[in-house]
Amino acid sequence: MSDLNMRSLGKLLLAGWTLLLPDLVLGETDVSLKPYSAEYRVSKGSFVIGRATITLSLSSDDRYTYRAFTAPVGLAAVFRKDEITELSEGRLRNDQVIPSRYLYTHKRPKRTRQVNLDFNWRTGRVANRTPDSNWSMEIHEGTQDKFSQQLALSLALSRGEKSAEYQVADGGLLKSYRYTEISREPIRIESGHYQTIKLERNKGDKPSRTTLWFAPDLNFLPVRIAKHEKDGDYVMELISVSWLDQKS
Repeated sequence: MSDLNMRSLGKLLLAGWTLLLPDLVLGETDVSLKPYSAEYRVSKGSFVIGRATITLSLSSDDRYTYRAFTAPVGLAAVFRKDEITELSEGRLRNDQVIPSRYLYTHKRPKRTRQVNLDFNWRTGRVANRTPDSNWSMEIHEGTQDKFSQQLALSLALSRGEKSAEYQVADGGLLKSYRYTEISREPIRIESGHYQTIKLERNKGDKPSRTTLWFAPDLNFLPVRIAKHEKDGDYVMELISVSWLDQKS
């Protein structure tokens, strides 16, 4: 697998592998989420090139831990040993997702790339501290990390909203991510047949290269995500999901 392929795999993960919020319950002042573990398959054309495991864990004080682990499989694993781990931690409060920490690690045989964000809501700043990058910037209420924006999007869809926009701390800048419903359509994949909400994602003023399908009957679980890159189209599809019962 080429470096571009693996970067595309990572971008697809950021684009939507993490849009997994099962059993959503909205109250007047609180949000209850059900922990889960889900498996996705990633393909490029007719070739399966990767697999992702996504988990959501919740604590009794409404803190969340949102984690994804991705690795190449099949023939891709023979040529590439890359592993991508992404983590967002924070708090759910009054129907809002408030990130406190974001980690991204891309491990390669000869080099590891890291992002390590700490959100300080008391001072209104976020800082990145890694060997490759060191920066700090001002943030405002509602700012998300690349991972936590997906939790906020699922909440918006559950409220019946047809579009949502988030300011995301990314590379020392606040970048705008906009999601817009474009249609409703049935799709059939390995894990089942679903009526879905189809969305497109725009980053800033750039044309959309990412399309997402959510199944309301699965509590707005994304069942397919497609991303167009220069070297081809990448597709992620749900293989299985297990709902977990208890908060830890």
